[in-house]
Amino acid sequence: ERLARSLGIESLSASQVSEITRELDERVKESRTRPLKAEYVFVWRDALYEKVRLEGKVVSVAIMIAYGVDGEGRREILAVEPMWEETEESWRDFSFC
Repeated sequence: ERLARSLGIESLSASQVSEITRELDERVKESRTRPLKAEYVFVWRDALYEKVRLEGKVVSVAIMIAYGVDGEGRREILAVEPMWEETEESWRDFSFC
């Protein structure tokens, strides 16, 4: 509701929320299954922490992100994956190829 209000939307029905969620799920699936370019000049990984609500509690979750820069200098997000924490093991598990 706060997000909707911050965007100037006074209210959303349950069906509107369901439709928005369905569309976002489709876009995420398309992004995750798209073919990557054959070559990137630079590839780097980073993480940021976001607070999320889980079972009635607010917890901090690591969001792993892989970026690539192609030969023409265009940046592209290659992968995004939530992890419980940023550890050597979570970085090994974070795969985008």
